[in-house]
Formats: sequence, structure tokens, C-alpha cells
Amino acid sequence: MKWVGVSFAAAMLMSACMTPTSDTPEPDAPAQNEAERGLKTEQDVLDRVQDTCGLDAMKPYLGQQATAIPAAELPEDSRILAPDSIATMDYVVERLNILTDEGGMVIGLKCG
Repeated sequence: MKWVGVSFAAAMLMSACMTPTSDTPEPDAPAQNEAERGLKTEQDVLDRVQDTCGLDAMKPYLGQQATAIPAAELPEDSRILAPDSIATMDYVVERLNILTDEGGMVIGLKCG
């Protein structure tokens, strides 16, 4: 019975940590930032402390087609995920997830 409590607590902690950020301003945000374009960068709590997957380098591609990202700029093991994409649920701190809408436009970035 002890493991059930630990598993439940771990699940609750993970769900709290995976909540997208809202309107946290970037200290060195460009003139036209994500909020002005109606976009939000999804980040886990740990991503705000340390960029482990190359997320910051991909922020200029928010609002653009994922096909516009040069392959040479994509971090190793990154993946582009459409709304209907099937993806493993394992958390790999070095992996960048590029989230797109149905039309292929980049709408979010997160590590994992």
C-alpha cells in the first residue's frame, strides 16, 4: 500500500511540473515576442531553470512552418509533433519537442 501513495504523489508532482507557462516575460524578449503573435512557448518547470534541449535557439521559429527549420539547426534527437502524432511518454531531458498545429505551424516548444 505504501507504493500506491508514492506513485500517486509522483503522478501529482509530475502533472504540476508539466503545466505550460502563461505570461512569464522573457528578460531579453525580441520586439515581436510570442505573446504578441498569440503564441506561447510551453516549458516544464525545469526548462525555466536550465535549457537542456536547445529550446531557446528554436524560439525564432514560433509561428513559422516547421519545414522552415533547417535540419542542421535541429538539436540531435529532437522531434516535431503534430496534434495527431504518436509519441513516447518517456522524459528525455536533452530531447526537444517541437509542437505544431494541424497546418504544420510551430505553436510550442518544450524539453522532454
